[in-house]
Amino acid sequence: MPPRSFGVGKIPPEALVRIVYSHVGRRNPRLLVGPGIGRDIAAVRYDPILILTTDPITGTSSRIGEHSVYINANDIATAGAKPVWYLCTILLPPGSNEKILSDIMKGIDRASKRLGITVARGHTEATRGLDRPIIAGFMIGERRGRIFRAEDIRVGDMIVLTKTAGIEGTAILASDYAHRLKEIPPEALRRARGFSRQISVVKEALSIAKIPGVRVIHDPTEGGILNASWELGEASHLGVEVWADKIPVAKETLMICSRLRLDPLKLMSSGCLLTVVDPRHVDRLVKALRKLRVGASLIGTITPFADGRHYSINGEKSDLQPVPQDELYKLA
Repeated sequence: MPPRSFGVGKIPPEALVRIVYSHVGRRNPRLLVGPGIGRDIAAVRYDPILILTTDPITGTSSRIGEHSVYINANDIATAGAKPVWYLCTILLPPGSNEKILSDIMKGIDRASKRLGITVARGHTEATRGLDRPIIAGFMIGERRGRIFRAEDIRVGDMIVLTKTAGIEGTAILASDYAHRLKEIPPEALRRARGFSRQISVVKEALSIAKIPGVRVIHDPTEGGILNASWELGEASHLGVEVWADKIPVAKETLMICSRLRLDPLKLMSSGCLLTVVDPRHVDRLVKALRKLRVGASLIGTITPFADGRHYSINGEKSDLQPVPQDELYKLA
């Protein structure tokens, strides 16, 4: 049989397990958290512990400098670590001019200064085969103390969502697909584009990390809230029950998704967090978030593996499966 081709978006989980996670070089006992589904970072024993992550920006050509810093810093912060060092490779289409590169670098600079991150090094080139700039970012953070691991999740733990579903996807759609959203009031599109200012979650993640009873903090990206919820179950080898009708969705997201016939619960959701917490500490978590003026919603619970993974709407249960392709890429 010929090798299967990949569609646009994430590589399917079974291919990751079979092809990627089975080829990770020499084992090293200093690697505390390694590659795996639902794991956004690597952790290496050091003094302090170094937290490592890498993520590209491929789904948009708007504000990709800022997005690259924020997306990678978010992953570091979900480990309770402070993002410190940023590196990136910037690939430009042939014929790209200096202004394009300048806009990208100014965005990187703004976001890095806002979060106190140092750009340590990088690489930039124009390369054949591209129709838009691409950034592959790499971030290093530092952490003293406990590392959050999916293995620490317990049956009965609760799942808390911050903010609303589809934040990043909404900002991208309002910017890159405005020509298909002419029936939506301009003011609503302006607010939707402003969702890009919500994408950084470093402040709230570092605050959450100090709360007793927090097991794991997860950053939903491609595939949205439903995919991230499935990843929690896969990473912990437990079941998940998500109350999908309790997931808050901003009116701007609903308007745009309705017009484009997209599911907001399967739309890129950088900007919010899924936190798995001991039920005895849920109230403390919610109060801490409200103090930061960050919305919090209880959207599910961890169940035994034998109970499976489900999401429910108005009491009707459906299987919770990995999302094969983010809703954004259906428009590509």
